[in-house]
Parts: sequence; C-alpha cells; structure tokens
Amino acid sequence: MKKNIAFPITLCLILSGCGLTPLQKQQVAQFATATESVATTTQDRFKAARDKVMELERRRLIMRNEEPPKSFDIDGGLSAEGIASQIATLKALQSYGDVLNKLASNDQGEAITKAATDFLTQFEAAKQVQDAMYKLDDNKKTAVLGVVGIVGTWFVESEKKKKIRPIIEAYSEDIGKLAALLKNDLTLVEDSLCIEESKRKSRISATGVMDIYCTSADAVGELASDLLKEPNHSYNEREFAYDSYILAQTAKVEISILSAQGDKLVEKLTKANDQLLGVIKEDKFTADEIKAFAKQVEELNNHIAVLAGK
Repeated sequence: MKKNIAFPITLCLILSGCGLTPLQKQQVAQFATATESVATTTQDRFKAARDKVMELERRRLIMRNEEPPKSFDIDGGLSAEGIASQIATLKALQSYGDVLNKLASNDQGEAITKAATDFLTQFEAAKQVQDAMYKLDDNKKTAVLGVVGIVGTWFVESEKKKKIRPIIEAYSEDIGKLAALLKNDLTLVEDSLCIEESKRKSRISATGVMDIYCTSADAVGELASDLLKEPNHSYNEREFAYDSYILAQTAKVEISILSAQGDKLVEKLTKANDQLLGVIKEDKFTADEIKAFAKQVEELNNHIAVLAGK
C-alpha cells in the first residue's frame, strides 16, 4: 500500500515538480484576479460616467431652453457603440485574467477549455478593433489551445505548469499594450478643463471617456453660473441652476480624482504584467522579488478599490 502512495509522489518530483509552486500559483492568481477586477471595475466606471454625462446634458438642455440640434448626442458618444474599442479591450483583459485564474486554481477540464477559447475570441476582437486585418499567429494560437483537453487526472497540475508559461510569454507584451490603451480613457488630456489652469500642458493625447465627462461638467457649470447671475429668473429656475452648478462642480472634483487613480492603476497593471514573466519563468525567488511583485499587486488592488468607489 505504501509503495502505491509513494509512486505518484516520486513520479511527480521527476516531472519537474507537481506543477506550479505554491508561490507561483498564488502570484499568478493574484495578478489574474486583479486583471479581471480592472476590467469589470473600468466597465462599471464607464457606465457610471455615461449616466452622469446624460444627466448633465439633460440639465444643460433645460437651462438653455432651446431645441437641441438634430445631431445632438445626449450621452456624449459614450454608448456601447461609441466606446466599442474600449469595451473590446476590457473584455480581452478580463478573459486573460480568467484563463490564468483557471490554470492557477483547482479548475480543470471543461472550465479551462471554455476560458481558453473565450480568451482567444476576445483578444482577437480587441486587436481587430485597432487593425481590421489582424489575425492571431500560430504561436499565440498554439500557446492557448495547448490547454484545451487538460483532463482531471492527478498529474493535471504538472500539465498546467507546462501550458501557463507559453501563454504568459506569448501574450505579455500585447496585454501590456492593451492595458496602456486604457490610460487614454481613464485619465484626462493634458489641457483638460478639469486640470488646474497652471498645470495644463500642450495636448498629446486623444479625447477619452474622462474628457467627455469633464466637458459636460464644465459646460453645465458655466451655464448654471451665468443663469445665477441673471436677475430675471424664478425661484424654481434659480434653484435648478444652483443644483446643476453643484452637480457640475462635484463632477469635476470626482473626475480629477478618478484621472489620478486611473493613471496609477494602468501603471501598476503594466508593471505587474511585466513582473509576471519573471514569476512564471523561475521556481526560486529572492525575498526582494517576492515583496516587489506583492507590492505591485497590492497597490493595483488599492487603485481598483478607489476607482470602484469602495
């Protein structure tokens, strides 16, 4: 009986260990969970920004008291169609985190296969938004499809270790680029009206989600302020203008905070993604390396919490 127990343990050691080390598992799972959280939190933040832009624009229309132009877009272009590229990027990041989590956890077989195929679909879709002709190369396909068919045997953990490394190596650079794309929508352009005038710089970035939110808030704030200075308005009109002014100023403060957090979030996600390569390539780490990666993920989670309003 003892021989039967010893045999798989011995074989497991021969096969380069029983899969991922506990530390590798922990750190891959931490990064994967944080990446999924970035995606879901940012999608929620974009939805909240759209709702607030619509309310600001509704108030602006009421205070202007004139028919809007036929081309008027009350959500400032923040509909699902308007931010299709951002949504595709977030879905790709979310599915990347999901497949890594499945490989670093106790999930097996069908769950891993589903996560892998979903990631291939979402990643290619995100890249095709930027380049309609983009196609996954064989290296990227093989790296992910290699996990399809992992079965629930005792040596599945060893198989996971073999499969997870090629995925991270094949996609690390592209995931970093996708993460960087979020910066444009989570932060303000350099000359934004929501940045203190003395700190504004020449614009080098494109208009993003936070900028659209800022533009609406600034326009409503200016209009409400003008109305409050005019004497010929009823109490109800002045009260509405006052409430709109407060709403706009509150929005501008929120936008500044979100932009600062968004910048840090993308920075931490990018650094953690880079460090993940080292985590998965090595079985041994120095104490400093362990602390450095843990700190990146901890700070990333802190910025996610702030962005989520928790």
